[in-house]
Amino acid sequence: MVMADGKIKPAEIAVMTRELMRFGILQDQVDLLLKASDSIEASQAVALIARMDEERKKYVASYLGVIMASDGDIDDNELALWTLISTLCGLPTMTVMEAINNMKNL
Repeated sequence: MVMADGKIKPAEIAVMTRELMRFGILQDQVDLLLKASDSIEASQAVALIARMDEERKKYVASYLGVIMASDGDIDDNELALWTLISTLCGLPTMTVMEAINNMKNL
């Protein structure tokens, strides 16, 4: 999602880092985890997410929406990717504002 618009912006990285740390990943391990995630095939990621329960799927859809909106500029490519991932993985549809509110309510 971060690369969907062709740019990696600090606000997007901050959202990703904050969420990873919320799950107990230490600051100095975040880069290692992100690099390791690059080795996962898209089909593997889709299959993993598609098998999640509905609450986790809602979280994934919300998380991606927040990353997309974090730089204050929702690019058409980001929106298209969010829609594609949501469709392929069976994620619930939501607006960006719903995604933001979902993440605030965690």
